[in-house]
Amino acid sequence: MPNISACFSRRLERAGFFFSSPGLEFYVVIDFLWYRRNINGSSVDSYGYDNIDEWGRLVPDPERWPSSRNGQGFKTVSQKVHEMGLKFGIHLMGGISTESVNNNKTILDVTTGLPYEEGGRVWHAGDIGLTNMHCSWMKNGFMSVNTALGAGRAFLRSLYQQYVDWGIDFVKIDCVFGDDLDKKQIITISEILEDLGRSVLISLSPGTHATPSMADGIIDYVDLYRITGDFWDNWNEITGHFNVARDFAAAKKIGAAGAHGNSWPDLDMLPLGWITDPGVRRGPYRRSKLTLDEQRTMLTLWSMAKSPLMFGGDTRQLDDTTLNLITNPTLLEINSNSANNTEFPYVFSDKMSMPVPLADSHLEQRLHMNKPKKIEMSLTAMKTNKAKLYSEVRSWIATGQRGEIYLSFFNLNPYRTTISANFGDLQKALGSSVRTSCKCFEVWSGKDFGAVEGTISIVVDSHGCALFVLNCNT
Repeated sequence: MPNISACFSRRLERAGFFFSSPGLEFYVVIDFLWYRRNINGSSVDSYGYDNIDEWGRLVPDPERWPSSRNGQGFKTVSQKVHEMGLKFGIHLMGGISTESVNNNKTILDVTTGLPYEEGGRVWHAGDIGLTNMHCSWMKNGFMSVNTALGAGRAFLRSLYQQYVDWGIDFVKIDCVFGDDLDKKQIITISEILEDLGRSVLISLSPGTHATPSMADGIIDYVDLYRITGDFWDNWNEITGHFNVARDFAAAKKIGAAGAHGNSWPDLDMLPLGWITDPGVRRGPYRRSKLTLDEQRTMLTLWSMAKSPLMFGGDTRQLDDTTLNLITNPTLLEINSNSANNTEFPYVFSDKMSMPVPLADSHLEQRLHMNKPKKIEMSLTAMKTNKAKLYSEVRSWIATGQRGEIYLSFFNLNPYRTTISANFGDLQKALGSSVRTSCKCFEVWSGKDFGAVEGTISIVVDSHGCALFVLNCNT
């Protein structure tokens, strides 16, 4: 079997050349089941295949992570990642493993290095596991911990002390949010990490049925949190993110106070490039099913909503198109430094009845100096019953550091659509005066349209988008 740690290092070196952008931090995160033996019979919800130490804590599978042997955990991998100027993180399941509870593993007291004692007795995993709170999608794997007990808190402290010793900078904790919300455990973990004195970002997942009100109770203790279920390369799943992103933006959750300054609603990883399928026991083996237009739509929405950007593909197979997409400087600028990010409801659409030749960029741009003669749909009001047949357009708006305005149009329809907006409506969303004449640059085509008066209108391909940088101050 190949040395996976070495392969992982070569993968990072293949992509590392674009991780040096000033002002940005890049994290390499190992996703879940790094502790599970990859043999026949093991699966997402299998039982009895995990590597567990004497204290009931999961450790890396030594067959896949040879450098983890002799109690080293991820120290070697973490050191290699840090040497490349990157941060290192791991995926975790919330609570304690069912196998540890069933085997009644002894709990470690990290302050003494001995078994945890309280009330004149030694405590074990069977004392702290909440058997009525199994992970909803991994019932054979994990259950919540009783944080009201000193032994429960001692177990979690021993876990996170181990991760700090490994040099971890980021933890993605699963099965504690959304349908499996466990606020007490989230708060306890956050307090433990703060007490341990290492700055570790806390990410929660998944966000199935997450709501802004649910986030209210935890955002002070975390840095980012998923607001959707698991997302793969499926167009219908992308469209479902628009309403969720809109709702969290409207609730002022983008950049709200968090554990290390701010907290960020997370729309999930980006299934781009060379990827795999959910639930399979093999590495990446196929290309993303998303078209280039769909990929641009996804990246543009994620950036306008300031979602954390997590590349979910294989960097060893990183093609130029994907690389240019995930390192687009305008998207990174919007994602990192824009403000007032919100859905822009004042857009209109008109279905294209005649075919229009495709431009080289797969996006045919047409800018009009006057309002469109035929407006068939608005996000705020339907003009005709016919418009309901092709009303799936969306738009987002944000402001930049130098006074620029970012305006994005999204065509969710299965056909080309003209999407328009009046400059006079920009101030309705931004709450400040905006001129009705703006210099206009469209990012995906790379075209500079100069000064545009009154209305901006563009033909957008099916499932595609347009992203404008507007300068309305000069």
